[in-house]
Amino acid sequence: MEKMVLKIFQKEIERQCKFAIISIEQVKTGLSNKNSDLVWYAIQSFLVAVGNISKIFWPINQKYGKRGEELRKSLGIEDNSPIQPRNFRNHFEHFDERLEEWAKSSERHNFVDSSIGPSDMIAGIDPKDFLRIFNPTTWTLTFRGDKYELKPIIKAIYELYPKVSSEANKPWWE
Repeated sequence: MEKMVLKIFQKEIERQCKFAIISIEQVKTGLSNKNSDLVWYAIQSFLVAVGNISKIFWPINQKYGKRGEELRKSLGIEDNSPIQPRNFRNHFEHFDERLEEWAKSSERHNFVDSSIGPSDMIAGIDPKDFLRIFNPTTWTLTFRGDKYELKPIIKAIYELYPKVSSEANKPWWE
């Protein structure tokens, strides 16, 4: 990949890191103000930003795989990075499909969504009937029993941001 193109991709990763960091700060603000809409807006924004970084590093289309490898190498990103999985971004992005799946598969059709608190705060509900749950104590998202730990991803973003900022802002002609 040409160095100039590498820098352009690094600038986009830097931008998405900024968006992810802003989103985390908005989650904290929403929690302190008891504003659940802000919390969920920020979580969704965080997932999109991290998903965008993931797609740049691990392209969906294999014909762009070399680009992802070069970018990961340029920034020291391992293949087992917590940034890689996109399943929770997909849960939010394809919520309509997940809702259809829930409607077809739920035995009792209990429905709990967009809860903030521990997943066991409501007793007697099948874990598959809880859609979006955020535990602010552990910073864990749960979707129909699937758990997603945000802390390792947040840590990875905070570690990536200074590296990518440094690399992206070096002149491409050097």
